[in-house]
Amino acid sequence: MATPAMTPATGMYTLGALTALQLIDRSRQGLSGTETSRVAGLLSVTDKEMARLLNQSVATFHRQGKAQQLDAATSERLLLLNRLATYGATVFQDKGKFTRWLRRPLRLLNDRSPLDLLDSSTGVQLIEDLLGRIEYGVFS
Repeated sequence: MATPAMTPATGMYTLGALTALQLIDRSRQGLSGTETSRVAGLLSVTDKEMARLLNQSVATFHRQGKAQQLDAATSERLLLLNRLATYGATVFQDKGKFTRWLRRPLRLLNDRSPLDLLDSSTGVQLIEDLLGRIEYGVFS
């Protein structure tokens, strides 16, 4: 499960393949600009949608796609979205099913789609929680 889980041996929280501290360190180092397009592909979103998820203009999104190194905030957001995309594809056992679900308005979200909420870290956490509920059969 991609939601935070305590690793008994280290007492550290893991976030997918990264512990929380590793995610922080990796985001501070900065990801390559090419990660923006890769994560957009995982979520099957357009450049305009990805720019919104990163709280950027489309022009800034395109400029950052060519950057050697992204800033910490953008890198962290990309790492969180990457984790969410990986988790979603695992829960739905199919990337296409997951990306269609991302676009579907849900009554539980006041008729907003999960994708509409991914422009904030709180929204990412909310959608990860929903995926956890789906994974364990609690989603109604």
